[in-house]
Amino acid sequence: MPRYGAIFAMLWLALAGCSPRYDWRTIVSDDGKYAALYPAKPTTAARDVSIAGHKLPMTMEAANIDGTLFAVGVVTLPSDDAALRREAMDAMQAGLVANLGAHPEAPARSRPVTVKSAAQPPVPLDGVELSVAGVSPQDKAPRRLTARLVASGARVYQAVVLEAGDAARDTRQAEQVDQFLTGFHPF
Repeated sequence: MPRYGAIFAMLWLALAGCSPRYDWRTIVSDDGKYAALYPAKPTTAARDVSIAGHKLPMTMEAANIDGTLFAVGVVTLPSDDAALRREAMDAMQAGLVANLGAHPEAPARSRPVTVKSAAQPPVPLDGVELSVAGVSPQDKAPRRLTARLVASGARVYQAVVLEAGDAARDTRQAEQVDQFLTGFHPF
């Protein structure tokens, strides 16, 4: 099972000094083939991940606001293959849950969602929304993760909001979480 914790940890530390106010902006990733509405200027990281027996490139852009990480990860598949897309989505979803840490209060919840593409007119894409709360194995602080996973062509995407500490204990920024997730559009 792939581990994305190192990517999240690296981005978390790199972004820890960002401004605490929301400064929403649309970022278009020509390499990742998506547009996303970020609450601050994102930084980029890349590495290979193992999914479905393949070592695949993954890029991630992320912004941090007051201990909340807003990120889009993109895995590029070797081909436009429906079975491989499904395997990659399943592996990425399992990796997100595993990296969150212990979640004794409730199991991860997932539901189908429609993600609209950036095409004009937008094309509806079938996706999954994942919600899970847990406790970080590193610092024992609460975490809450909300993510949307969707595939299009030879790419699999995860738009992720990871709330930590006080932010994970309440729903005050539910509007910002929703704004980020609904502002994500693959090409």
